[in-house]
Amino acid sequence: MNRLYPPALVAATLASLPLPLFAQPGAAEAGDWILRGGLTYVAPNDHTSSRNGELAPALAGTDVAVSSEPQFGVTAAYLLTDNLAVELLAATPFEHDLTLAGGALDGVPLGDIKHLPPTLSLQYRFDTESAITPYVGLGLNYTFFFSEDVSDQARALSVQHIKLDDSFGPAAQVGLDYALTDHWLISADVRYLHIQTTAELRTATGTTHVDVDIDPWVYTLAAGYHF
Repeated sequence: MNRLYPPALVAATLASLPLPLFAQPGAAEAGDWILRGGLTYVAPNDHTSSRNGELAPALAGTDVAVSSEPQFGVTAAYLLTDNLAVELLAATPFEHDLTLAGGALDGVPLGDIKHLPPTLSLQYRFDTESAITPYVGLGLNYTFFFSEDVSDQARALSVQHIKLDDSFGPAAQVGLDYALTDHWLISADVRYLHIQTTAELRTATGTTHVDVDIDPWVYTLAAGYHF
């Protein structure tokens, strides 16, 4: 799997900024909203297993790998208190390539899917004496899949249809806001989403259900505004 946007890149970007460590302009407080928008990168930590039968004789012994994908993400957070916030993560649709992994057909494209992973989290924001406000969060993720397409190469192997079930599971995050002015900020966070789904693959010889654990790391670097 590609890992082109590691957490180290976020850390290096923030480390290059001239941080006013003893100033805290416009700290967000109870009743404020924080809106953020920026690059969100989903890096699946995928694993698959067949639950009943083989996909087809030619596909025996293979797994399904899910590609990483960048997209535009947005978050909206409301501060219940100075330290507690409720945040919703949304994004434009992510599109992932599915590829056969392992066996004689390693690297053969299986198809592609799209999904949206809205995530609702409760955050704890730490008090600091600087412009940096770290936070941690726990929440729930609901991922729904759509626009599943089968590649020409997979059709030649008798795969006719792919369908992924929606997923519901826990989510965790760590992140920080860096206040630029009384209202503007930049933000970086890392999330782990527990996304488990079942893929239905129809072939000329029948239907196979494959358990797919995507479980991605999600990295975001964004600009924000609080009011």
